[in-house]
Amino acid sequence: MPRWNNSNCGFQKGHKGFRKYISKFCEIEGCNNKHHAKGLCRKHYLQENEEHTSEYFQQYRLDNKKQLNKYYKQWKKTPAGKISRKTYLHNRRTLIKDLTKETVQRVYEDNIKKYGTLTCCLCFESVDFEDSSLEHLTPLTREGTNDYDNLGIAHYICNIKKHTKTLDEWFAKTKIKQKETIL
Repeated sequence: MPRWNNSNCGFQKGHKGFRKYISKFCEIEGCNNKHHAKGLCRKHYLQENEEHTSEYFQQYRLDNKKQLNKYYKQWKKTPAGKISRKTYLHNRRTLIKDLTKETVQRVYEDNIKKYGTLTCCLCFESVDFEDSSLEHLTPLTREGTNDYDNLGIAHYICNIKKHTKTLDEWFAKTKIKQKETIL
């Protein structure tokens, strides 16, 4: 007989302690993950509260910077940390192996010819050479290539903010009017 149906037990239905023994599941239909908060599993909760959680995690990282750095330095010395770094470097070399100096030079020269000055392809403002970076219009992680047609010049900070978004996703999010002659 289940513990909560036993009349001799203190965990009958309606008792405060009864709630502990009921496993809750996500309210999203078809999701069988365990309840995390507000009736949702962790995945769906983070999706629905993306703005709030991203602000929270950003603040958490700022408040705990020293502890997180200390933890990361220790983790890098573990076998898992060493393998992770080695894998990252290998994958990075693989991604950029087809990129040549001539292609990069041509991208910079054509950008200057097109706009008259070095111009960011994401915000369309002037870029200092020191602040510029090579931008993959379709990210390598999303099946982009190192071909000339997929490369542009961007502010370093714009490039970081774009992360792995495509151009359409970037312009939709930033609400900057996309110029027709990017490519």
